[in-house]
Amino acid sequence: MQHPYSVGLCLGGLLAAAMGSAAAAPSGDEILAHAGASAGLTSYSVPVHFDVHMHKPIGIKAGADGIAYFKAPAKAAIAITHVPGPLGGFFKGSYTLDMVPQTWPAKYSVTSVAQDAQGAYELQAAPKNDPSVDHVVFNVTADYQPASAHWFYKDGSSIALALQNQVVQGFRLPQSETITVSMPKYSLDATATYGEYSVNTPISDSVFSP
Repeated sequence: MQHPYSVGLCLGGLLAAAMGSAAAAPSGDEILAHAGASAGLTSYSVPVHFDVHMHKPIGIKAGADGIAYFKAPAKAAIAITHVPGPLGGFFKGSYTLDMVPQTWPAKYSVTSVAQDAQGAYELQAAPKNDPSVDHVVFNVTADYQPASAHWFYKDGSSIALALQNQVVQGFRLPQSETITVSMPKYSLDATATYGEYSVNTPISDSVFSP
């Protein structure tokens, strides 16, 4: 028969191990930081082709082209370079974006974390500085790959983004994205396909002025 003192030591050891595992679990902000981490990445530019299906205010299917830019730590923008036909009346010029995973840790604070049976994370987050955003739901794989994001705005609008990633010169960057936009005045679905990246080259701050 095992001595009660030994049983107590075993139970104490198991409890300490469990507490240690819980203490070692990453916080929501740490998970988001892992998903957006690209140590050594200072900038990139990349051509992007969009296949767009607009549903509202008119039904249009068309292609569009642009150049996406990123500059560390948290600047991102896309400059629209070509939009044919009626779609050009809705999209032109440059837009600053949160839709690059490298910008997320600087712009959002995670308020809750859920984990599924496969270890993937669902992060509920609040914006740090954008009063138009109510909340965001980020989905991150068990090995910290950014998988999707869903923005919910205070006016009832939403933008959903799903990512397919690739490794470019050692950095994990978008290869393609599916985008769903629902706003009071228009709605659309789009697929974005990324071209050849130019990594860690100088980019003027003027690119990020909307």
